[in-house]
Amino acid sequence: MNIAAPTPSTDLRSTLTAAAAGSGEGLRRGLWVSFLDPYGLEVALGSGVDWLGLDLQHGNLEPSDVPGLLRVAERAGLPVLARTPDHAPATVGRLLDAGVDGLIVPMVESADQARALVSAGRTPPRGTRSTGGCRQTLGVADAPAEQLLLPMVETAAGLRNAADILAVDGVDGVFVGPYDLSISSGFPAPDSPQTLDAVRHVVGLARHARKVAGFMAGAPGLVDLAPEADLVALDTDVAALRLGLSRLYR
Repeated sequence: MNIAAPTPSTDLRSTLTAAAAGSGEGLRRGLWVSFLDPYGLEVALGSGVDWLGLDLQHGNLEPSDVPGLLRVAERAGLPVLARTPDHAPATVGRLLDAGVDGLIVPMVESADQARALVSAGRTPPRGTRSTGGCRQTLGVADAPAEQLLLPMVETAAGLRNAADILAVDGVDGVFVGPYDLSISSGFPAPDSPQTLDAVRHVVGLARHARKVAGFMAGAPGLVDLAPEADLVALDTDVAALRLGLSRLYR
């Protein structure tokens, strides 16, 4: 892919909130990145990817890896979300400082947890996030002034409380994790009928709230649901590597 000339990145928050309101298209061809370094990401781009999800909860990425990956994505005009490894305000602030377009936060199970994340991710008077010299405040990142905040619904408790989580002011929507959700709820598989119904239920709640609905796919049944959501990670860099090697060496 030729990324010699910088191009403005998509304002992910504006794009997705418009899609959630029914006045635009979502981004349904996301790549979930768990191990690629900037060089590897340069090689991987140019294949029709709409957005990138950087997974700092699982895989090999650390917060210090994010700025280098962002530089590649910014040159390619691709918006980037980061999945945090935890709910810690320091982690939330550091990743937002790096200049990501928003955060996906794992294992959110209640409105109280969602409110705490809003507080950690927004500056006063809406929240308690501090400011300082960083890629975002120094103007060297393409991130919007207010970045997207998507709690993950991926446990049985989160599923029960999804409507309350979506009702929290400052939460832009939810991102469903069907793999952990199926384990937590005792469903047979991430793309079992029970899990697919649960994903549809949460997407419907987000639609009713006019907020962003997203999920992780990676299995055929889940991929088939992509048109119903605003934000979909179709699969991972790990899966892409395995698929490429299997085709090369079959």
